Amino acid sequence: MDGTRTLMRDADGQLAQLRDQAKALHQQGRLEESLEAHHEALRLAPDAVVILLSAARLAHMLELQEVSLRHYEAAVRLDPRCYPAVEAARRICVGAGFADRAAHYSRLAFGLHPSAEVLMSQKLVVPSIMKSSEAIQETRERYAQGIGSLQLSPPRLVSPPGDLGVSAFFLAYHGENDRDLQMAAARLFQRAIPSLEFTAPHCRTSARKPGKIRIGFISRFFASHSIFSTSIGLIEQLSRDRFEVIVLRLTPSRDDACTARIRAAADTTVDLDPEIYRAREQIAALQLDVLFYQDIGMEPLSYFLAFARLAPIQCVSFGHPNTTGIPTMDYFLSNDLFEPPEAQAHYSETLVQLRNLPTLAYYYKPVVPAQSATRESFGLPADATLYVCPQTLYKLHPDFDDILRDILARDARGLIVLIAGQFQEFTDQLRRRFERTLPGLAQRIVFLPFMPFDRFMQLLDLADVILDSLHFNGMNSSLQAFAIGTPVVTLPGRLQRGRHTQAMYRIMGIHDCIATSPRQYVDIALRIAIDLQIRDSLRQRILARNHLLFEDGRVVAEFERFFVDAVAQKNRSPSVCR
Repeated sequence: MDGTRTLMRDADGQLAQLRDQAKALHQQGRLEESLEAHHEALRLAPDAVVILLSAARLAHMLELQEVSLRHYEAAVRLDPRCYPAVEAARRICVGAGFADRAAHYSRLAFGLHPSAEVLMSQKLVVPSIMKSSEAIQETRERYAQGIGSLQLSPPRLVSPPGDLGVSAFFLAYHGENDRDLQMAAARLFQRAIPSLEFTAPHCRTSARKPGKIRIGFISRFFASHSIFSTSIGLIEQLSRDRFEVIVLRLTPSRDDACTARIRAAADTTVDLDPEIYRAREQIAALQLDVLFYQDIGMEPLSYFLAFARLAPIQCVSFGHPNTTGIPTMDYFLSNDLFEPPEAQAHYSETLVQLRNLPTLAYYYKPVVPAQSATRESFGLPADATLYVCPQTLYKLHPDFDDILRDILARDARGLIVLIAGQFQEFTDQLRRRFERTLPGLAQRIVFLPFMPFDRFMQLLDLADVILDSLHFNGMNSSLQAFAIGTPVVTLPGRLQRGRHTQAMYRIMGIHDCIATSPRQYVDIALRIAIDLQIRDSLRQRILARNHLLFEDGRVVAEFERFFVDAVAQKNRSPSVCR
């Protein structure tokens, strides 16, 4: 008995020591080490809800959302009445598009703390991985019905909840025109949250201060992220004779070497308050001429800030390449090589088409790894034909399954190589879909774990051919593939976000890899992957011409032209602001 008490005292002492260590590491900003100390503590006390909550919050800060969700869900299983765990799990599931789990946690949350926010967000959940084209249509109808029912009697909210404004993110991957749905959602939020309406004092006057045009670049993702890759060039290259560049960082957010480069490039960097109305006042005080959202719809704060008039000219572009539906967003900046003739009908904003550009980013050429890798190092067979699709898994529209099936049916040595999702559930859902849509072939689809950038580039180099996703193309990934010379097969869609890769090819004068039908897409992919001579010829042509895609001064000149013209037009017609 005494020995048992001694062991218990030792365990309690070790646990207290680990908790103190975790707290100290957190205070020192050593978050990864603090999380590991939390995990050590949980090995001693797996039922400690307070430690689970602390670990979950820390994982969220580190953007380890799957780890965070796992800890929150463990806390809920131990204590279903623990509202902080229930509510946090609900928000993560809403944002990740886990519709069934979101519904489960919504019921628990509403039972513990009834609120209009929970009911509202539950009606607007959009699943991430779609089971079929029919499921897409059902989802869109249900989303429209949810907006309609809420419009009949909209709740009144003091401020926007953290899980609203992002559920529509997955609509963009359906291959449909989202303009009407986005506008309807915006009208709903305007009625439900009247405090979103705000006009900065300097936007109420027709005269602007003389001097340089003040441009604010705003995002939460000015760190190691695709938004950094597409933003940094323009921020660095804009003429400082004509423009003053202010970077607005939404917080909390990662602060890393990429952030340091952004800070060094900007004339001024402002870390905005996490609370929306204080952040709004900070932006208004800057008296910007142009507020350029690098992305809207990927996280809630930028979405809801966009409802305010914080600059006479407010614009957005392809960071999340979908219309916002928000009436105070004046312009969507696109490219004439991206857009079909009827493109304005896809946008609530005034569509501005910059001219004859390969991309809408002054994009620095990615660094090609000094050393190549072997297929064996990725666990891939040396004699297989590798068809690599390096896209996030929710980009894989059900229409893409027919293409994958036909490739695998016609190439007995073919392997489809994908990269596992941020959440294991993304991968599991897609595996189940493939088992249904690719009977007898799904075992030849390989999911590799997420990898560092150099390793990712080595994978692109090993590929026999890259498969561009339908309806929502690669952008960064296509540029990275072209930097290393690997051909990408693409099928342009009817919306801008499905037409990026073909624009790059058109600028390079290479048309062999642009398909006009799914059947031709398969034919091209097989021809490149199987015929070494064709593949090597394409690689050489891409390598000879890929300089046309990178560090293109025309991109900067076109943005500068837009900014100058928009400010001049606003000065002539102050009523342009809505």
